[in-house]
Amino acid sequence: MANSVNIWDGTRWVPKAPKVYNFTTKQWAPAAPPLYFDNEEWMSEAPTPVEFPHYVDSLTSTFVGVDIVTCPIPSVRTNDFVVSVCAQQAGDSQSPRLLNPSGVIPTIYPLASGVRLHVAVWPWEPSKAGLVVWDVTGSANTSCMNLVYRNGDVSNASLNPVVSITGTNNTTAAPLPASQDYTNLYVALTVADTLTGNAWPDGVEELDSVFGKFGTKSLSLMAADTPGAGNSPGNLVLDTRVDTAVVALIQIPGKSDGLPTWILGDIKGSVLGTTTRLG
Repeated sequence: MANSVNIWDGTRWVPKAPKVYNFTTKQWAPAAPPLYFDNEEWMSEAPTPVEFPHYVDSLTSTFVGVDIVTCPIPSVRTNDFVVSVCAQQAGDSQSPRLLNPSGVIPTIYPLASGVRLHVAVWPWEPSKAGLVVWDVTGSANTSCMNLVYRNGDVSNASLNPVVSITGTNNTTAAPLPASQDYTNLYVALTVADTLTGNAWPDGVEELDSVFGKFGTKSLSLMAADTPGAGNSPGNLVLDTRVDTAVVALIQIPGKSDGLPTWILGDIKGSVLGTTTRLG
């Protein structure tokens, strides 16, 4: 943000745009706003946030017998939101788990089997670098997934973006929690003898998945998102019965323009009535 220049108008201090001298025209002209490099291009100001931030890209990684795992972030720009998900098989119970970036507090969900699901979310800026480092000491196997969202509202970022984490045992379907405002990211972790496929409900867009064979069990991470409609979009259907299915609901904050939003497939707030007209 540019430095503010104020002048005294006799009553109070009022903002005044700084000027620079143009040697060609030999006149003073308003100074151009300062630029900053957002890791892709030079910008004069942050992009305008939208109500439903959009998914950009993701990267997944798997590790065997490694205590410190380093997971790359996809191409990212300043003010993008990064969501990092880490699933580890057992291991020591120490803190902190997230070594980089510093200052970000992850949410941890331990399963009865010893598997732990970690989720961290933060707005990216250059000091955060392009790698995520998790301490998974004692874990025989680890899977990571890093996702990037753009045009979110950084000023509305929450210290606890994980809205809820729910678990279901011995099931072939995992209920998805009711969505919230803005963009809703669902991350599912399953533990099973084997899992080769899944089906998200209508209106939920599948993004990425990583399947890892950990000993006799398969640990699977799956991600999908949907605009917030205030109700559950349905179930994540699995192609086999799993020991455990855990679903984390993560909110990517946006900024409303104050106008009504029609969400196709929303059976709660976007229902055709006798006087409804679509233009």
